Amino acid sequence: MSITDNAKAYHEKMFPGQQSALAQTDPEFIERFENFAFDEVVNQGDLADRTRMMAILATLLGCQGIDEFKVMLPAALNLGVTPVEAKEIVYQAAAYLGIGREFPKVKDTIYPNPRLHDFNLVTEY
Repeated sequence: MSITDNAKAYHEKMFPGQQSALAQTDPEFIERFENFAFDEVVNQGDLADRTRMMAILATLLGCQGIDEFKVMLPAALNLGVTPVEAKEIVYQAAAYLGIGREFPKVKDTIYPNPRLHDFNLVTEY
């Protein structure tokens, strides 16, 4: 079994020009993971990419998955989540998960990401 064309195309859409380092060190894992995550999951049901990515970002915040959140944030922006929506997901997480858990994520993901810098939510509403 190899990585499907659908999985390759969706991976490229999310992460243009990037290949996982695991593709070299553990190609069997990457084959299974990419076929599942980038073909089977995304082609089941009718959930829009943008909506799916907002749910993924919120889930990663809730499970303390900061490292994966950092990986998925640019992919979410590539799939149609706007910078304002990404910030709002983090801000809403603070209300439900607690500022003590969420402020480090804001500091580590929103501030360093140049694609999210020029958005002042106060002027958006």
